[in-house]
Amino acid sequence: MSMKHRLCGLAALAAVLAVTQPPGSAVRAAAPQQKTQAPGYYRFMLGDVEITALSDGTFQMDPGGMLHITPQQLEPALTRAYLKSPVETSVNGFLVNTGSKLVLIDTGAGTLFGPTLGRLLGNLEASGYRAEQVDEIRAPWDRSLALRASKSVG
Repeated sequence: MSMKHRLCGLAALAAVLAVTQPPGSAVRAAAPQQKTQAPGYYRFMLGDVEITALSDGTFQMDPGGMLHITPQQLEPALTRAYLKSPVETSVNGFLVNTGSKLVLIDTGAGTLFGPTLGRLLGNLEASGYRAEQVDEIRAPWDRSLALRASKSVG
């Protein structure tokens, strides 16, 4: 599955989660959709919902530790993909604009994986939004758990 397909799948999931609003919950003023592109973010429409993929940056990752596989299993797969370990990996968040609220799916990793991350807030602002406009934040997982798991395997 390509990165584009994974990104679109995650964005579709994010949109579904974002438009589901519990009864009686308050919604702040709507932020207008931006409809622009630039480095650091990628924006697209899914129906009437605007989704902006926000780059937090990249880091070098040992995919074997994260996938819990041996070097003997990993090397052939990397070779077929013309890659070598460590692999440069992107960390992204998604800003979903439903027209009535802004939902941030994932806040990035900050500097948890090193100094090449921590750019999500700057890219949020570069995309035309401000942090104070975000109505809701959804964190799909705890990155610190993944980091501890990968260190215990390697």
